[in-house]
Amino acid sequence: MSRPSAISLIVRSRKILLADADERPPGEAERLRAAADDLTRLLFDVRAGRVNAFELSEPTRMRVVVSAD
Repeated sequence: MSRPSAISLIVRSRKILLADADERPPGEAERLRAAADDLTRLLFDVRAGRVNAFELSEPTRMRVVVSAD
């Protein structure tokens, strides 16, 4: 996957988690917000080129390999 596509995927996944968190009980909402925070850190790492492969577990499990630019 290209770096811009990977970044877009992370951003979309983060938005989905945060939207779901607003509709969940407090404990589960906190877990979803923590997962969104992890995605934010991943987003920065992918943008900077420090990470070229990663796995997403939510909302759908997948492995992503970022292609060379």
